[in-house]
Amino acid sequence: MHFLDKLHAAIEKNNSLLCIGLDPNETSLPDGDSLYERLILWAGGIIEATQDLVCCYKPNIAFFEQFSLDGLEALEVICNELIPADIPVLLDAKRGDIGSTAEAYARACFNIYGADAVTLSPYLGYDAIKPFTDREDKAVFVLCQTSNPSAAQVQQHGTPALFEHIAKTSQKWGEPGQVGLVVGATKPEALHRVRQLCPEAWILAPGVGAQGGNLRSALVNGLRDDGLGMIVPVSRSVMNAEDPHAAAMALRDEINAIREEFQEEQGLGYIVEALSENEARLIEGLFDTGSVKFGEFTLASGKKSPIYLDLRRLVSFPWLLDLAVEAYAKQLEDLNYDLIAGVPYAALPIASVLASKLKKPMVYPRKEVKTHGTGQLVEGVFEPGQSVVVIEDLITMGGSLKTAAESLQAVGLVADQAVVLIDREQGGMQVLADAGIKVRPALRFSQVLDHLLKAGKIDQAAYDTVKDYLKNG
Repeated sequence: MHFLDKLHAAIEKNNSLLCIGLDPNETSLPDGDSLYERLILWAGGIIEATQDLVCCYKPNIAFFEQFSLDGLEALEVICNELIPADIPVLLDAKRGDIGSTAEAYARACFNIYGADAVTLSPYLGYDAIKPFTDREDKAVFVLCQTSNPSAAQVQQHGTPALFEHIAKTSQKWGEPGQVGLVVGATKPEALHRVRQLCPEAWILAPGVGAQGGNLRSALVNGLRDDGLGMIVPVSRSVMNAEDPHAAAMALRDEINAIREEFQEEQGLGYIVEALSENEARLIEGLFDTGSVKFGEFTLASGKKSPIYLDLRRLVSFPWLLDLAVEAYAKQLEDLNYDLIAGVPYAALPIASVLASKLKKPMVYPRKEVKTHGTGQLVEGVFEPGQSVVVIEDLITMGGSLKTAAESLQAVGLVADQAVVLIDREQGGMQVLADAGIKVRPALRFSQVLDHLLKAGKIDQAAYDTVKDYLKNG
């Protein structure tokens, strides 16, 4: 049975992209008459507790080699007998050597340890990979952008970066679906770039948990459009848990919740990317200038809110306005449009600067129809049939943007796409999608919250209060 067939079957059966790493440490092993027995008891307990929650297991060969023959004999039994036959074994070996040596490594990994897939180093090129991919029922995961702190010294060297070259080149080293990539969950920008370069490849994304990788950021940047394409390995968070089953279930369910949210976002036509340095500066700038405030506020609707966004303040901070315009421009890069239209009033200065920067003509709908002069509903020079991208500062329920689009449509313009700086994630995106308007947010408010917490701008209590408000308000 091919690795991918077994993987897909396990994913479907257990509804899981979670992979449990098996990395034994002698201090955590149960009592027994020998190291071999202790390893078997330890692994058997982990597997029994989690086999209904995983898509695969990832034993790391180094953690067994450290125990000499006891460890290697235990690894053989664990892979061939303890791990259920319908769950794939992804052996974390990171092998890489000249052809004849690679052939010996492949025989050990596949014939002795019964692995369905193995991690490999690509440094020696294709002839170090070929002995593994010659086995048509097996798969390999090539080290691409790893999660360790100094990886960038090598893997991001050059233009394009070395990890990008590896991602593209490796896809020619086997049959379709046979060559996956290892990209650390601590490197969301790299995950996003690898997904762009290799839209169908499977990605093994270590680094969640003890290494500090953000699960949501990793998934939204690495998942395929179908909500698959990623394996999320976790070791210590489950192995060292008092209740491994509960820990694995919590992780599996968290992954699935993010997958579901991701696919809903795909239906709305946008993907949340990892924050760039300028986007991080923009978020912190919004907070520092009082454009994003936390406290107790009464909105125009009369509702109470623990958060208030006043993006009209941007015009008083040219450096911050520049960062905002850059964020809008990034979302406009691959859109086709003739005109930029600003929504009165907060978005008008933003749209003006953006139009000037991009050398695009601008129009704007009036909030109230003129009763003198030309009596125009839309100001600016345009021709019926031209396409407009509507610029708004933020979306709550989408009412002002929808009204602006309707005004533009009333004079014959095509206004079915928009870009906003911040989506408050309170239903406006869906309202606009139902009205036939595809909206791209430069930032979602959950990203703003996450970064402000990470940057120490807000405390956990404020974070939790606003999260609960957005979820239930």
